[in-house]
Amino acid sequence: MNNFEYYFGNTMPYSSHSDDFWTVMPLVMTILAIVFAIVLIIGIICYVFSSIGLYTMAKNRNLDHAWLAWIPIAQFYIMGSLINDDVSISTLHIPYAKIFLPLLSLAFSLVMSVLGLIPYLGVLFGIVLSLAVGFYYYTAQFWLFSIYDQEHHVLYLVLSIIFPFMGPIFTFVIRNRDGYDERHPEEIVEVNYDSKSIIALCLGIFSIVSFFTLMGSGLLSGAVGIIFGIIAMKEMKLKQKPTSMALAGLVCSIVGASLTVLILFACIICIGVGTSGMMGGILNNIY
Repeated sequence: MNNFEYYFGNTMPYSSHSDDFWTVMPLVMTILAIVFAIVLIIGIICYVFSSIGLYTMAKNRNLDHAWLAWIPIAQFYIMGSLINDDVSISTLHIPYAKIFLPLLSLAFSLVMSVLGLIPYLGVLFGIVLSLAVGFYYYTAQFWLFSIYDQEHHVLYLVLSIIFPFMGPIFTFVIRNRDGYDERHPEEIVEVNYDSKSIIALCLGIFSIVSFFTLMGSGLLSGAVGIIFGIIAMKEMKLKQKPTSMALAGLVCSIVGASLTVLILFACIICIGVGTSGMMGGILNNIY
């Protein structure tokens, strides 16, 4: 007789509920796995549609490094370039879209991790911040649709807000149309700041910070930061301008990505050692 039976007797009032639970669990896990697979497939399809659309638009506009449209985070840089680095709200023009769009989601996750430590007010500020970030992103998407389809851009935006998977599809549909930005009649708006170096430095710093805060995105942000750092270094050398910011971004990105790889490797080793020890204990008990 085990301790449980000693204290509670042979009657186990919850045994039937336990049996029902373990009978239903495989079905529940199967349904969750199917839902996860469907969501993953839809996400991959949407990402491919969005990347093809942004890449084609960038090529048609003769933008440099159009292939960045295929890289996570970096594709928002291409989106910012396509809307001429300008997110406008009525007569208010918010510049630096090429910087804000790629970095906004990362900054948002960092701020939300801090707000999560603040009870009540953190939740309130988090909701307000989420609405602000969503408003900025959808405003940028509105101008992308407006530049390439002035007749249906409002419809595209509304459907994209209601059904988020429609946004990448609309981007794919309008990819080969001629773009015209009523705010900037010139074909390409020239900028006088080194956006790639700034992005590389910000991504490098974020990758290091995410390592210490265990946010888990240090590898991705570090890898993208390395790409932007290399591109910025080459461009600054060709223009015979200082490369200090690009170099700092490249170094920070390498450090952040390397730290994340090391911690992932350590976790894999710990899991492997723990699993082997557990299996050894089970085998010892069997034999």
